[in-house]
Amino acid sequence: MRRKRRGLATSLLALSLTLTACTSGGGKEAGSAFGSLDREDKGTLKVGYFNEEAFYMQYGNAFQAMFPNVELEVVSTEEAMSADDPVAAMESFIEEQQPDAVLLTEEQYAELAKDGKLYDLDAAVKQDKFDLDSFLPSVIDLLKARGGGKLYGLSPSFSSQALYYNKDLFDKYGVPYPTDGMSWEEVLQLAARFPAKKGSDNVSLDKVGADDSLYGLSLPMQTRDSFELIREIGEAKGLLYADGEAKTVSFDTPEWKAVVQSVVDGYKSGSISTVSSQGGGGQGGLMIRGMGGGKSTFSFGPATMRFMSGQAAMTVDGPMLMNMMGIGGVKIATATKAAGSSGGAVKAPGQDVNWDLVTIPTDPSQEGATGSMSLDTIFAINASSENLPAAWEFLKYANGEQLAKTSSKSSPALSARTAYKNEADGKNIDAFYNEKINEQALLQEDSLPAGFAQSFGNMAADQIDQAVKGTQTVDEALKAIQSQGQDLLTKALADEAAE
Repeated sequence: MRRKRRGLATSLLALSLTLTACTSGGGKEAGSAFGSLDREDKGTLKVGYFNEEAFYMQYGNAFQAMFPNVELEVVSTEEAMSADDPVAAMESFIEEQQPDAVLLTEEQYAELAKDGKLYDLDAAVKQDKFDLDSFLPSVIDLLKARGGGKLYGLSPSFSSQALYYNKDLFDKYGVPYPTDGMSWEEVLQLAARFPAKKGSDNVSLDKVGADDSLYGLSLPMQTRDSFELIREIGEAKGLLYADGEAKTVSFDTPEWKAVVQSVVDGYKSGSISTVSSQGGGGQGGLMIRGMGGGKSTFSFGPATMRFMSGQAAMTVDGPMLMNMMGIGGVKIATATKAAGSSGGAVKAPGQDVNWDLVTIPTDPSQEGATGSMSLDTIFAINASSENLPAAWEFLKYANGEQLAKTSSKSSPALSARTAYKNEADGKNIDAFYNEKINEQALLQEDSLPAGFAQSFGNMAADQIDQAVKGTQTVDEALKAIQSQGQDLLTKALADEAAE
């Protein structure tokens, strides 16, 4: 449910960027290097963005009206965003194209900050008294955590998850509604109170509701394997499965066993939906490309349809599901043709579901910290930019109050400025805004070699699946994951050291 996060900057990076700040602005000190830009001032601004037309529609036309004498140039980052290694591709793009400002994913931002490629914004924020207090604190905290304690970019929006629940199903079976701040144990106990009816994972979009399957909890649409829920619950409890610094895997423990046992029991009973062989929500349906032009997509398939068709009492998902169900700044069309009908569109699935949402489950010991928040739209300034005033003015506009106000009426994204939350038609949208970042999980992932988390997850999922099928016990699965996981980590660290 969480993506790979790597790269926390070091003290050496902070020193190198301080030196850069003193020289890249023509010898100006960091506090004055950004200067000020008036409407009449001339200048140039080169922006790296995934698509030129989209840039002008979203930002460029209005920015040009504000600063008519600034010459804008947009260079496409689409190839870098869709590359097999988008971090390395973006580094090459910046080196070759030398944009002044650039749109980055969270992973790109973290690695570029670590490598000294981005400009430290702290001085500019102080100089202009740019109001960071208007932003959701967790967004700024995550930007700084990914920048090694410094702010190298700004994000106008964020993504997080919440627990959706079907009020009618809860009423029908006499189960109390979930509440904000519940633990995963409490949520799984609620899920187990529904009379599980295991149906097919291959829910066809044109046969919604054709079977009578019912799940207490349906996994998120982006879930790839049966291990992701286990990892999510464990990390919410502060459990770490591997430590790259100590070069150890720690999974065969009583704490992890309790998590694995509860999830396996849920899979076996049918109170938790299993992940099909083709993956969470990826079996056909609607695929929406990520806002930043990268590989990330929103999958609209069986996992989503279970909740939207009333076949799941709860699901954990992001704001896109809310919009697909007709709530929020953008109403996404999801109408389908009725099976066997002669034509015409029927009402979109989910429109008649009586639902609401609460905060994603966490653990009392973690004080609300989760790992579900992410930033896909981060604007940063090239550390080598010679047009700092124009670049900073653009970042202020792209992350400013006026654009946030406008976007709240036209975008499904969650505004980082808390005063401009999407209209939610009475739904508890604050559930998306009450998260704190899980710094412990970030540090764990930063310590792990590239690719290890994915290979560990794939291996662990295979072992969990065997436990669900009954071909091995949970204890046997834990021992196999411990042993094979340690081998994977040892090899990954050796390969990294050899590079």
